[in-house]
Amino acid sequence: MSISSILSSGMQSMQASINRTAIAGSGLNVENGDLAAKMVAMRQGEIEAKAAANVIKTGDQILGTLIDIRG
Repeated sequence: MSISSILSSGMQSMQASINRTAIAGSGLNVENGDLAAKMVAMRQGEIEAKAAANVIKTGDQILGTLIDIRG
Protein backbone atom coordinates (compact mmCIF):
# COMPACT_ATOMS: atom_id res chain seq x y z
CA MET A 1 0.00 0.00 0.00
CA SER A 2 1.44 3.38 -0.95
CA ILE A 3 1.66 6.39 1.33
CA SER A 4 -0.71 8.36 -0.89
CA SER A 5 -3.35 5.64 -0.66
CA ILE A 6 -2.99 5.58 3.14
CA LEU A 7 -3.46 9.34 3.33
CA SER A 8 -6.32 9.20 0.83
CA SER A 9 -8.04 6.46 2.82
CA GLY A 10 -7.67 8.49 6.01
CA MET A 11 -9.11 11.59 4.36
CA GLN A 12 -12.06 9.66 2.92
CA SER A 13 -12.78 8.14 6.33
CA MET A 14 -12.58 11.58 7.93
CA GLN A 15 -15.07 13.02 5.44
CA ALA A 16 -17.43 10.08 5.98
CA SER A 17 -17.33 10.56 9.74
CA ILE A 18 -17.99 14.30 9.39
CA ASN A 19 -20.95 13.55 7.13
CA ARG A 20 -22.31 10.93 9.56
CA THR A 21 -22.08 13.36 12.47
CA ALA A 22 -23.66 16.21 10.51
CA ILE A 23 -26.56 14.05 9.35
CA ALA A 24 -27.14 12.69 12.85
CA GLY A 25 -27.03 16.19 14.32
CA SER A 26 -29.46 17.70 11.84
CA GLY A 27 -32.95 18.01 13.21
CA LEU A 28 -31.80 16.91 16.64
CA ASN A 29 -34.45 17.82 19.21
CA VAL A 30 -35.87 16.39 22.39
CA GLU A 31 -39.28 15.66 20.88
CA ASN A 32 -37.83 13.39 18.22
CA GLY A 33 -38.42 9.72 19.00
CA ASP A 34 -35.01 8.44 17.93
CA LEU A 35 -32.89 10.83 19.95
CA ALA A 36 -30.88 7.89 21.29
CA ALA A 37 -30.17 6.59 17.77
CA LYS A 38 -28.97 10.01 16.66
CA MET A 39 -26.76 10.35 19.72
CA VAL A 40 -25.24 6.91 19.01
CA ALA A 41 -24.60 7.93 15.39
CA MET A 42 -22.92 11.14 16.53
CA ARG A 43 -20.70 9.20 18.94
CA GLN A 44 -19.87 6.72 16.20
CA GLY A 45 -18.90 9.62 13.93
CA GLU A 46 -16.63 10.96 16.66
CA ILE A 47 -14.89 7.60 17.08
CA GLU A 48 -14.49 7.22 13.31
CA ALA A 49 -13.01 10.73 13.07
CA LYS A 50 -10.44 9.91 15.75
CA ALA A 51 -9.49 6.69 13.95
CA ALA A 52 -9.19 8.53 10.62
CA ALA A 53 -7.02 11.19 12.26
CA ASN A 54 -4.71 8.45 13.54
CA VAL A 55 -4.46 6.94 10.03
CA ILE A 56 -3.56 10.36 8.60
CA LYS A 57 -1.06 11.01 11.39
CA THR A 58 0.61 7.64 10.85
CA GLY A 59 0.80 8.18 7.08
CA ASP A 60 2.36 11.59 7.70
CA GLN A 61 4.93 10.08 10.07
CA ILE A 62 5.82 7.36 7.56
CA LEU A 63 6.21 9.96 4.82
CA GLY A 64 8.41 12.06 7.10
CA THR A 65 10.58 9.06 7.88
CA LEU A 66 10.98 8.25 4.18
CA ILE A 67 11.97 11.84 3.45
CA ASP A 68 14.52 11.75 6.30
CA ILE A 69 15.99 8.49 4.98
CA ARG A 70 16.31 9.80 1.40
CA GLY A 71 17.53 13.26 2.46
